Amino acid sequence: MEAFIIMTVLIIVVLGIGGLLAKRFFGYSCYECGSKLQPFEKLSNDDKADILAYFRRFENREPDVEYISVCGNCRLVSGDFSRWYCKVCDSAGLEYIGAMVAPGELVKYQEQNKNLVEQIECLRCKRNPSGHLDCIPCDTEIKIKACRRCYSVHAQMPVNGSRYRFQVLLSDKTELKKSPDSKWRVFEAE
Repeated sequence: MEAFIIMTVLIIVVLGIGGLLAKRFFGYSCYECGSKLQPFEKLSNDDKADILAYFRRFENREPDVEYISVCGNCRLVSGDFSRWYCKVCDSAGLEYIGAMVAPGELVKYQEQNKNLVEQIECLRCKRNPSGHLDCIPCDTEIKIKACRRCYSVHAQMPVNGSRYRFQVLLSDKTELKKSPDSKWRVFEAE
């Protein structure tokens, strides 16, 4: 029996390590278009400077470039606090607002983002979405992502003439200084 348990654990460890190595070798895919992502270190110096300029100017920080990757097809910058984590409260699971709202919940987003209601169709939506399927036919230009914990909203968009799209905080709230991908997982409000 002990041999079976040891063998099972060894198989799981080998498969886990093999999976990680395969993922590193083959790379990650863009969650929007499916294209292979390029790691930051393989980008041209101009592209690196463009991406770093965004973080320095608009997020007032140095990104953890080890975690940054870019889609060459749709120009989405991924990693380093750029995709799934709320930039205000650090909760995981940032999703498109249509996939998140429950009946009546849109009012909470409107109350927390009063200055954005007129600018963003999702916040003034009269269909009162009750989940993901309600928003599939929507053709609004800015698709926002939302946080259920602090009701902040984000959008993936180019900033200041950049060729790349970044996860940008739209809500008038303070961003965290460090990313959830940082090695020590330490967060401080600005």
